[in-house]
Amino acid sequence: MTRPVSRPFLTDPRFAQLRAGTALIALLTSTPVAAQEEKNPEDPTKIATKAGVSYSDEFSVSGSLAFGPVTKVNARVSESGQWSLGASYLFSFGILTFSAGKNEFDNGSEQTRYSLGGFIPLTAMGLKTGRWQIFTPFGYTYSEGTVAVTSVELHETFDVEVSNNSGYAGLFAIRPFTEKLTFMTGGIYTRGSDDFNGISLGGGLSYHLSEADTVALFGSYIDNDFGEEQKLGVSYRHEF
Repeated sequence: MTRPVSRPFLTDPRFAQLRAGTALIALLTSTPVAAQEEKNPEDPTKIATKAGVSYSDEFSVSGSLAFGPVTKVNARVSESGQWSLGASYLFSFGILTFSAGKNEFDNGSEQTRYSLGGFIPLTAMGLKTGRWQIFTPFGYTYSEGTVAVTSVELHETFDVEVSNNSGYAGLFAIRPFTEKLTFMTGGIYTRGSDDFNGISLGGGLSYHLSEADTVALFGSYIDNDFGEEQKLGVSYRHEF
């Protein structure tokens, strides 16, 4: 005679609570992944592993590495040595990013910056934006570097070291025209210590060759107390 196998986990309320808790954990950990898959590739709050190359006045390579559904690190480096490095964490209300980078401007000035900020989608505030996806970039930046200054008396140019603390805010928007074509535009205003101020504007079009491959045409304009920079370029990106 075969003895019945005892399975207390089927009836014991303690095991029932354990099974319910396990199911809840599985649900919570799987939901963000599904949400990421539904996001537009240009969405700044999307957590994904990517690699790309771009050209404006020089070549640069960039990429991001996702660690699970809410964390990623990203980096960019150009031929001239300009670079940026950052890490992001996704919250329910938006994404928070710490970043550092170095820029060189057309007048020879250099700016090294350290920023803590992020993006908040307006839909998280309960606003309806239709087919437009609109985000509010915000944050704090510490900058240091050299500014090229021309002496009226000596008729020559020399570098002056400067540093400042500043805050920034703006708008960034994407508008899918079709499943493959997306329009992007945005602007940021910066205001800081020692009357530091600046503006950054940009826009472009991206075309999705496939679910993983995207090409884009973009333009940007930066003007602050360190200098001025204008770029027009093209890029290619692959999402893993």
